[in-house]
Amino acid sequence: MFCRYGCLLVLLCSGVALAQDEPPKGCAAKLAAIEAQLVEAKAAGNQAKAEGLDQARQAVLTHCDDDKLYQERLAKVEALEAKLVERQNELTDAIAAGKSMDKINKKRQKVAEAQAELEQAQAKLEQ
Repeated sequence: MFCRYGCLLVLLCSGVALAQDEPPKGCAAKLAAIEAQLVEAKAAGNQAKAEGLDQARQAVLTHCDDDKLYQERLAKVEALEAKLVERQNELTDAIAAGKSMDKINKKRQKVAEAQAELEQAQAKLEQ
């Protein structure tokens, strides 16, 4: 009987410990990032930046909502996905039209930039 309750207690405690090890997400992550920057700004003696970060911190505390933040980030990901498709179509069209290598390379660069933006937005979506 002791083992059953003892094992249950160990499992519950380990679950709490695992939950505490997870990095913050959503508004909590946003707040943690601002607070870290605020500490750095104060340490560097950058009062103007510290004041701006303090205002940003207050805005997050007052207005941030995890669901709303997720929806905003999701909308950004969707917009960047559409932008990537557009850039890929432009590249395909340029190749099919026999454009110069200079123009094709510029289109390839725009595709790469769009992919990087999308990856960055997708990473933020999970934060």
